[in-house]
Amino acid sequence: MSFHPAPPRPRTARLAATAAAAALVVTGAVAPAADAASPARVDLASAIPGWVTAAGQGAPADTGAAPGNWGLSLRVYLAGKDPVGMAKAAQRVSDPADPAYAHYLTPTQFAQRYGTTPAQTARVGDWLSGFGMHVTGATAHYLAVTATVDQVQKAFATTIHGYARQPGQPPALAFPASGISVPAALGHDISTVLGLDDTDPVIPDDPTTTAAPASSAPTASPVPTAVPAPTATKVAPPRTAVKAVTPQAATSQAGAPAAAPPCSTWWGQSSSAIPPVDGRTTAIDQVCGYTPQQLRDAYGVTNSPYTGKGRTVAVVLDGALPTMEADADTFFAAHGLPGFAPGQYSENFGPNFAATCRGASDAPEEPLDVETLHIAAPDAKVVYVGADCDTGAGGSRAFLDAHTRIVDQHLADVVTDSFATREDSDSPATVVAWDQMFEQGALEGIGFDYASGDEGDGADPGGPSSVIFPASDQWATAVGGTTLEIDRNGKVAGELGWGANAAQVNPQGTGYLTPPPGPFFMGSGGGRSSLIAQPWYQKSVVPPALANAGGTAPAHRELPDVSADGDRATGWLVGFTTPGGAYHEELGAGTSGSSPLITALEADAAQASGHALGFANPLLYKLRTTPAIHDVLPAPAGQAPSVLMFLPSWETPGSFDGYLAQPDHDTTLKTTPGYDDVTGVGSATADFVRSFARH
Repeated sequence: MSFHPAPPRPRTARLAATAAAAALVVTGAVAPAADAASPARVDLASAIPGWVTAAGQGAPADTGAAPGNWGLSLRVYLAGKDPVGMAKAAQRVSDPADPAYAHYLTPTQFAQRYGTTPAQTARVGDWLSGFGMHVTGATAHYLAVTATVDQVQKAFATTIHGYARQPGQPPALAFPASGISVPAALGHDISTVLGLDDTDPVIPDDPTTTAAPASSAPTASPVPTAVPAPTATKVAPPRTAVKAVTPQAATSQAGAPAAAPPCSTWWGQSSSAIPPVDGRTTAIDQVCGYTPQQLRDAYGVTNSPYTGKGRTVAVVLDGALPTMEADADTFFAAHGLPGFAPGQYSENFGPNFAATCRGASDAPEEPLDVETLHIAAPDAKVVYVGADCDTGAGGSRAFLDAHTRIVDQHLADVVTDSFATREDSDSPATVVAWDQMFEQGALEGIGFDYASGDEGDGADPGGPSSVIFPASDQWATAVGGTTLEIDRNGKVAGELGWGANAAQVNPQGTGYLTPPPGPFFMGSGGGRSSLIAQPWYQKSVVPPALANAGGTAPAHRELPDVSADGDRATGWLVGFTTPGGAYHEELGAGTSGSSPLITALEADAAQASGHALGFANPLLYKLRTTPAIHDVLPAPAGQAPSVLMFLPSWETPGSFDGYLAQPDHDTTLKTTPGYDDVTGVGSATADFVRSFARH
């Protein structure tokens, strides 16, 4: 999946907020400002990410007050006409039990009812300018601003500290050390501020001069009173060389094809000898990769009248393959199925995409998402929405902008995305900005699905757990993974929650480099959010032991919500051309594949029901006791299968390393009857889409 950690942190870092910080963000409260907010001021959501206040190795070192001449680039988000009413209305149109269910707005109607106004924009802009800040641009959602630390501290009644990446180093990061607030007269105009947690402040060489931050001005400066009509542009970025891992076609250093490891065309077709363990001398071979037809059979798409016709699904990623549509057509033709019809696939990019991405692609993530959508919703339109390749703020703002294009232009009915940051990399201020976009999407009948992650509870050994954002947002559908056992007839023979320990087989094939069952390998992401309070649809469904951390904390959002196949041992084939290389097929898997599976099935269900599903969580939780959802249970004691898996070797290019995987082990997460933190309410079944036609 597309994982974007906070820029100053190691890619594999595992940090968590302190209990005090977690308590602040759950309630939406903020730490006291330098001058405590008076009745004349209104507190905004905290801009302090959890990792900054975390104890232990990896947390930045506070060096005290940041120099007043440091430069910051901010986004000041506008609240719109009725933010409280907007949230309530978004909940109503998403609740199948509410009379307002599925009564959606167009983007123009949304702008008229809830959008920002020119007067609101002018008031906030004048206030910011009064402190000497420079408003460099405006959109229908925020003002882009450059400012110094001194100006920010005065305007928002806060204190900005400098932080060093490591103790003893000079300060290079800027974060608030206290809460932020605005005058009460602007409390209904400003919803949140992004950029106060700046991992790349502009630091002048001369401490006596004022820094000039790079402009963060959006391209479209006018503030529309109505959102523009939908547009889509087809862009073919230049090619670039990207290294691809190709398990099915690895070559040795001498250039000759490596011997293909054993694999099955359907679950349980073949087994291989393994070094003895617990009295066993054989293990099931992993699948070579399910074909599109096998997945369509398993999920009830084959011969179904509901194939996503009349619906549009979107993929959001950064970068783009210049050959994606042609590759998809090649892939499906190779498997005897139609590819995209003319006009069925399109691409949408922002004005800064080419300059920031410079021909980069997100392969094999992109073909996994695009082709999986066409597998499970063969008649739905697919739009690839490219986010700018901007790593600032962990890439969060670039992806937020791409999502905002979707809701402003109503580019799709349902969206899949694998963008993720560790939740402690984000602040409550960031959540508010995403919530505004999600609520607009819900009111327009647009749903958002996210991979829940492939690292189980997200903890390093002995460390704290962590879920990922924006999958953890209350307005997002977090999609977990399963081990889907498809038999020779295309039927589901069994299903487990995805998660496995794995012991690597030694090069001689006579034993194991680590004693079985080995360390945790990969598995469905899940667990308790530290940022998000429990949403209404999870109440009375999620066990208190999960939501309340065993009764030790307030009820929080729990992940995932629903699940689909995601295990590499039961993955499926995708095909694409490596930029600068050749077309090939390889195995795709992970919750990055689970999410587009659910998105596609939701498009099929929308066709069956006659309307977009919109924000689907309230509906999915109501379906948990119906044939549409399979309550995934643990394997009976001693009956979990052992699977022999092979991965391309990092140490010996062109060869494969063997692993004995023990499924049904997902770190501290467990499948149980009812809701669980591996599969959520359960997995979509072959009856999922058909169930909507009966209502």
